[in-house]
Amino acid sequence: MVGVLAVGWANLDQRYYVEQFPPQGSRTGVRAYRETIGGPAAVAAQAAARLGAQAHLVSRVGKDAAGARLAAMLREEGVRTHLQLGPATPVSAVLVTPEGERYIFPYRPSLPEELEADPHKLLEGVGAVLLDGRWARAGRVVGQAARTLGIPVVFDLDREEDWPLVEVATHVVASEELAHRRGGVKRLMAELGTMGVFYAVTLGAQGVAYGGGHLPAYRVSAQDTTGAGDVFHGAFALALAEGKEGEAALRFASAAAALHCAQAAPPSREQVEALL
Repeated sequence: MVGVLAVGWANLDQRYYVEQFPPQGSRTGVRAYRETIGGPAAVAAQAAARLGAQAHLVSRVGKDAAGARLAAMLREEGVRTHLQLGPATPVSAVLVTPEGERYIFPYRPSLPEELEADPHKLLEGVGAVLLDGRWARAGRVVGQAARTLGIPVVFDLDREEDWPLVEVATHVVASEELAHRRGGVKRLMAELGTMGVFYAVTLGAQGVAYGGGHLPAYRVSAQDTTGAGDVFHGAFALALAEGKEGEAALRFASAAAALHCAQAAPPSREQVEALL
């Protein structure tokens, strides 16, 4: 079984599937509610586990009931967790519209910055690393260690302040939103093209652009887009760990993300292979 290690953010998602958006008046009905794994690194690890990887997560939670629930949910998914404890667990309220679009309201408490674990021990049996930027110090330490061992390092780039972590990555997958903040998709790709990394920009329903061209998205009826990018990154890292090249890894990741949107949960390996 191939190992994938995700380093970054984990939180407890409280998803509210609202009857109407934007709301009218002081109260809007909720047609469904559920509590799920949230956070880029945690969802990516969950997705990789469902796709057949030995998934590991390096993250932080609080010494509280929310942290205990989140850790239990990750274990139930088969994710091996390496969690440092802080005062409180991050929690996000997620409003999902009838069209499947989501609006996230995150609570981000202060958490430990320094990584306590030995990065080389964390990397034993790992075929690819994924960094999400929200625990930058840990990401840099683990990313640098992975590079010395020849392990691919995928960086989920979606915030300006995380840009320095590009230095430790071999593969950068950026968001369309970040691209617009840096002058557009073409400009961002040109910038990444000078940095010696494989690069791509996810475009939601329009697919993914990368150095070799553009791949269209798989067409599905979206139920919930929350975490689709995180599933994409987890699947992409797994594909690299299995030896797939850039375009094939992007196709695999695109299929996984599309299925996630259609069923509001990360897909199985069999589902992805049936769609490819």
